[in-house]
Amino acid sequence: MASQHTEESALVPSQRMRVAYLLTLVGGYLDAYTYFERGGVFANAQTGNIVKLGIAWAEGASDRYLSYLLPICAFAAGLMCALALKEYLTRRKLRLIRRSVLVAEMVGLAIVGLVPLGDQYDKLANCIVSFVAAMQYETFTTFRGEVIVTTMSTGNLRKFVDALFLGFLHQDMERILRALLYLTIIVTFTMGAFLGTRVCGVLDRAAVWPAVVLLGIAAAIITILRKRNLSAERS
Repeated sequence: MASQHTEESALVPSQRMRVAYLLTLVGGYLDAYTYFERGGVFANAQTGNIVKLGIAWAEGASDRYLSYLLPICAFAAGLMCALALKEYLTRRKLRLIRRSVLVAEMVGLAIVGLVPLGDQYDKLANCIVSFVAAMQYETFTTFRGEVIVTTMSTGNLRKFVDALFLGFLHQDMERILRALLYLTIIVTFTMGAFLGTRVCGVLDRAAVWPAVVLLGIAAAIITILRKRNLSAERS
């Protein structure tokens, strides 16, 4: 019983799978939102924007350059900001890194819901989404000992196939279960895209706000588990 208590209290709350699934749902949701409501841009995964930038360059469509270049730059800035925030809070021994990122993401997305639709406004909205998505990408990396990406699916798909192949090859049930974990993450991301698409058809620019609610739930889970762990440590 004591070993179970020690193991449980040692877990970082933000590594709990409930948080992973919520953030992954938001990841798929936001990609659908920016694609359908903000000019066909993928604000979470920048590979699509880099490819579209190359295509626009090849076609000489200079009017489209900024639509793809700005989110890429905003994503890089978000990564830098997340690293700076992590360094700042770590030096001061404050356990607020993940919750601070979630609050910043919630504020940013709430603002996006107020930004009007239209080409120039969409550039601003996409930059904000890319910035906060990068902060999430940089901050939330490990869940239950597994490296899981909550803002895109390519890496998760590779890990799913690797674990599945090795699991069947070596008849290793642990690897097969690992593969199923990654499969549920991929399905959750797909569900997020599905929900985002449906909600966009109803709420238009304000369709981003349900993502704020999901992030708030994730922040609440982290806070509750953190308090629970602190109480367990004191006892």
